[in-house]
Amino acid sequence: MKFKNKIVYGLVLGAFALASCQKDEDGPTISGDSLTVDREEILVGPDRIHETVLVTASDDLEWVTSSSRFFVSTTPANGTGSAEVTFVIDSTLEAGSRTAQVRIMNRNDESERKIINITQFGYGKQILPRKPEVQIESSASYDDRYIDATITTNVAFEVDPAVEYELGEELTPEDQASLSESDLKNWIRMDGIKIPSAEEQNAELDSKDRPRSFDIRIPWEMNTIPYTRIAKIKLVPTDPDVELVDKDGNPTGEVYITVTQESAQRITDDRAGDSLAVVMINEKIQSMISWDTSENMTNWDVVTLWEETDEDKPSEEAVGRVRSVTFSMFNLQEGETFPREIRYLKYLESVTLQSNTNRQIREMDLGEEIGELEHLKNLTVNSYGLKGLPANFVRLGQTLEKLDLGANNFAKLTDITTVVNKTNFPKLKVLKLSGNRRNDTTGELNTENREELTGGELGMYQNLTTDRQAFIDLLKWDALEELSLSYELFEGSLPTDEEMAAAGFVTYKETPQAEEKYPLLQDTCRWLLTDREVVLPGMNRKVKGSEVLCVLPYAKVFAINLNFLTGDVPDWILFHPYLQEWNPDSMIFNQWEDGKDTQGNSVGFDNVKNNPDFGYGYYYGNGKEANRSEAAYPMYYNKYVGGGDEGGTWPDQQ
Repeated sequence: MKFKNKIVYGLVLGAFALASCQKDEDGPTISGDSLTVDREEILVGPDRIHETVLVTASDDLEWVTSSSRFFVSTTPANGTGSAEVTFVIDSTLEAGSRTAQVRIMNRNDESERKIINITQFGYGKQILPRKPEVQIESSASYDDRYIDATITTNVAFEVDPAVEYELGEELTPEDQASLSESDLKNWIRMDGIKIPSAEEQNAELDSKDRPRSFDIRIPWEMNTIPYTRIAKIKLVPTDPDVELVDKDGNPTGEVYITVTQESAQRITDDRAGDSLAVVMINEKIQSMISWDTSENMTNWDVVTLWEETDEDKPSEEAVGRVRSVTFSMFNLQEGETFPREIRYLKYLESVTLQSNTNRQIREMDLGEEIGELEHLKNLTVNSYGLKGLPANFVRLGQTLEKLDLGANNFAKLTDITTVVNKTNFPKLKVLKLSGNRRNDTTGELNTENREELTGGELGMYQNLTTDRQAFIDLLKWDALEELSLSYELFEGSLPTDEEMAAAGFVTYKETPQAEEKYPLLQDTCRWLLTDREVVLPGMNRKVKGSEVLCVLPYAKVFAINLNFLTGDVPDWILFHPYLQEWNPDSMIFNQWEDGKDTQGNSVGFDNVKNNPDFGYGYYYGNGKEANRSEAAYPMYYNKYVGGGDEGGTWPDQQ
């Protein structure tokens, strides 16, 4: 008896496979304007069943039905005008599946017909992709980069995470050496696959072997290499004890959807390749900025090229290649990285990526290709939605001189400084981190959800009183000429002079070879090497130049405004040699208007905000020779105010 059952299982499954092929050979259903049906597919289990199909036709249209297989009959078999047709599908004794087609045709015009496909499952467990082989293009917009697959099954199933990848062509030795694993594998986005849950499937499969069709969505990544890529996606029963059977009743165990992705255009290592890379990137990010690609690349607004006369060009081979490029006003979705074609712009010195749509609600990854640019000196990733840095970002540390990561979605300062610091980036001179806020209306931190605030959901949060080490580490970066930390969610107080000294900062006077390192100390700011005292207005204390700590000595730009800071402004700021260059009223002292910190305190610096006597007379004097000894840097008066007394004697210069 068991042997007979096995034969029956095989016959039914074989019939299903044969009928499936017949369906494809019949071609598409021909649609008419006057003959329609309300369904074109019937899926049933092994038991006898009646299914109804509504035929809609004009009142005088005569139609007739015909069945391709004996186990399906229709009542009525013909008619005029609209009617309900009952499909009688006999029970099966077979173990596998079988299919049939019923044609409903215009009796007077057989080209006008509808085809109803019937699939009857037997008792075998099956998973059947409607299209087991799928062809896709190399690229598409983000919203179109997916495969919709229909799976007919009578068993709960899932997608095996171990996708099998291969190439359609053999790699050249050069490509084998240059292409990474991410180019060749993992381009099916397993984390984005949408498949009905086990509960949803089981709810539909409650009639034992009655089959159901489920739709699944499989997202994919764009192909950037000149090779056909192939992915074999395995569908397996959720219950590992379930065996799938073939037409002979034998276990099959493996059901695949095979996806073949067409190759990308090869980008050559020359000027033409650079222009192609720029165009492909701009298209893939869906930028609103375009230019006339029929024009010579030297006329493109977003691009500059290396010229023969550039003394700092990386090599002679760089002449004519892209030196800098800007991509802006684009629409990269969460889950996407910046197009990999950026790596082909191998002589890039400067690149700007700015203004991604809805960046405040998107958590974006940059991708590792930018880290492969060996000549990059200037990088701007602004208003992108960046939440973290690529694993290989530190590779840029040997070349990068300017870095702007403003207006992104970093949760805390250490998300950046763990990678970007004076040790890893010794050549960096400019570091811009301003504007990492996701909510433009946050003005009272005490009213915000504490977990959302500290978790980064509102922007970059840092309490500089209780968690200041990352901030102090930035202040120790002596080589920086610009450090911008405006418009964050920083609260607490700035490190005091005593705390900075405890952290290892020394005075200008204690700095070895100070006058050679900082030429301002030779004349304009020589007070920093003396014990002469200067009175701070409204603070009832005197400060000696020899007591001022050396912090960011080369920084002509320092900004920390529009935060939620409280406490006092320390002397290392009040007497900084470049304080007036910093525009302190706007870029230092100016905290969030009417803002409150998490304790409900009004924000602002007490020794400035609540000091009606505060002014800059202590810093550069009043321009009068007689009062020069009362100011730290009286030689600055003419530079920042003008009209002071010329000549005469100057303190600290004797």
